[in-house]
Amino acid sequence: MKQKIMQDKQVPIPDNIGQSLSLRTQQLIHHLEELWKRPYQPSSEMLKRVIEFLAQLPEPYQALGITKMAEYLVSTMSLHFLDIVATFQQKAEGEGIDREERAQTLRGIMPELFPEMMGISKQVFIRTLDDLITLSNITFSLYTLSQVETAEDAQGWMYELPVLYRRQLMQEHLITNLQVQWTVTKSATTMRFSGTTSWKSSLPSPVEVLPTTNKTPTIA
Repeated sequence: MKQKIMQDKQVPIPDNIGQSLSLRTQQLIHHLEELWKRPYQPSSEMLKRVIEFLAQLPEPYQALGITKMAEYLVSTMSLHFLDIVATFQQKAEGEGIDREERAQTLRGIMPELFPEMMGISKQVFIRTLDDLITLSNITFSLYTLSQVETAEDAQGWMYELPVLYRRQLMQEHLITNLQVQWTVTKSATTMRFSGTTSWKSSLPSPVEVLPTTNKTPTIA
């Protein structure tokens, strides 16, 4: 899996993180900043409209849509984690955290916590509106709790947020260590799994995924 590959390679963290960016990179970032000023986030009214539509669909199609909304919520938390890391990097020197400690902090999260938070949205497994409500409560509560203003606060949440988030999602059975992909065809809904863990579907005509990689069961 991607996370394991990154751990095996042990990609080194360069010591020059925090130095000035090239002029071209600064220009590209400025352009992105201008684009992002335009409204793009979904409103609560839009999300409600989508949910009302999904609630009328047959379960396999409903699951497709609900899963996409769940991925969006979890991706928001992943971006929040990135912002915490960026806040630490931006403010650490000004708060008296020396260069060696800054580098050690980044090296501490990169092998496991960083790739885990970047890939967790693909492990979300949401089946019902009740699941989506539970996921929303967990995500919004931790998002609010982990707001940071200082590098010291950020330094703690860089380690705590990935652990707390995954633990709570696992306790509610909202994620699986398989990567789940859905495909709807004319006559069937196909689920593609990447992983090595046994798992049973709760959808109509349940199937079992045995310890095999890239197994593709079909629900008639």
